[in-house]
Amino acid sequence: MHLCRFGFKDDYRIWTAHGEIIGDSQVEGGHDERFYETDRMNEMLVELGGDHLPPADEEPTGYAQAFYRMVASADQLVHEDTKHSSLSAVARLIALKSQYNMSIAHFEANLQLIHELLPADSKLPKDFYQSKKLLEGLSMQYIKIDVCYNNCMLYYKENESKEKCDVCGTSRYEEGRNKIPRKVLRYLPIVDRLQKLYAHATTAKLMQSHRPSTSGMMVHPCDGEAWQQFDKDFPDFAIDPRNVRLAFATDGFTPFSLNAAPYSCWPVFVTPLNFPPCSIMKSEYIFSTVSYLYDSAGSQWWS
Repeated sequence: MHLCRFGFKDDYRIWTAHGEIIGDSQVEGGHDERFYETDRMNEMLVELGGDHLPPADEEPTGYAQAFYRMVASADQLVHEDTKHSSLSAVARLIALKSQYNMSIAHFEANLQLIHELLPADSKLPKDFYQSKKLLEGLSMQYIKIDVCYNNCMLYYKENESKEKCDVCGTSRYEEGRNKIPRKVLRYLPIVDRLQKLYAHATTAKLMQSHRPSTSGMMVHPCDGEAWQQFDKDFPDFAIDPRNVRLAFATDGFTPFSLNAAPYSCWPVFVTPLNFPPCSIMKSEYIFSTVSYLYDSAGSQWWS
């Protein structure tokens, strides 16, 4: 009630009355200069890359090379009269493109105008392709899996080398000399995204915060009978709170309009159940792995 009535102390950034010590980072006026940073790109890169560097004699992978390009761009200013690095500027522009659903042509037109306002030696990428290339280290890798044209099977693992469907006998590839698959599924591996959650200090802590309720009411899946029975059946798995439990969900909807009822889209979502009740169903923790577009007239699926 005291906070509601009187509010919190103004400009109280360093908690000197609660045990914090004013360090060298304190700037004139009593504020921490980290509070005024335009971005936290360096912090993001540290959490993304971790503290483990590859051996000096080991050639970095393509993903690692993309990450190193981001590291270099985080320290490279767009030009000397701004505080924005190439990485922070491109990240903001790509975020705006996504937020306002800009087309590539719209994005590049805005980028061209920005270049006309900047000095000629600015370090901002010239087009959308170069912008995406700069953020390549943040992207999620995906796996392309060939699918039977009639959706009978996946050419995956033990079936990876087969050229005909075991069920209907349909050819895997288009007719011709080049082996072009007739249908391809794109799968976003869940393991990579779970590793991202544990790479961030805050989400790593949340991933271990699921606890049974003491109120006797079901407020989290861990209060359910299925969860508790699983813990009894697999005690070695249950003893470590870092072990991940997942929920899968899918549902169909019409992606175009009600007039195109024969077409329906079936996305498959995965969400970790390790989070506490306040975070478990937040949109940022619900991952899309695959999706299908179904034509009931021709029984065709596309990934």
